[in-house]
Amino acid sequence: MFLVIKILLVALLHFIVFVGYPETGPNGNLYLVISMLAWSGLLIFLSANLAFVKLISGGLSVLVNLAFFALMLAAMALTMPQLDKVPVLKKIQSKRFPDRDSINTGLIKFGVKYDGLVKKEIKKLDLGLNKAVDKLKPD
Repeated sequence: MFLVIKILLVALLHFIVFVGYPETGPNGNLYLVISMLAWSGLLIFLSANLAFVKLISGGLSVLVNLAFFALMLAAMALTMPQLDKVPVLKKIQSKRFPDRDSINTGLIKFGVKYDGLVKKEIKKLDLGLNKAVDKLKPD
């Protein structure tokens, strides 16, 4: 069960990086799939070996897991394709962090229409507030 959670964490970290820096060009989706499969496969292989390390020291096992995820994030930041040919790591080093527009673009790339959802929820909230205010008004 814990292995499934780690694999989901691999997918979540890929999702976060791709939403933050969505300008991946035509090979971005292919990179995403191959990277997730490769890192998940490596994690499965590593988890089988970590069972032995966990018997020796639980703290060492946690350290190896943290090192794995740090290595994965660093490799993604160095190798993820970008349209402007500047690696994500250099963007982070030069303090070019994701802004609202790039996050919205990244969410749209995954099929999530964030602005539409927010407007819909605000409209529902507004209708609910109007109904509550109408009930409070004396006739």
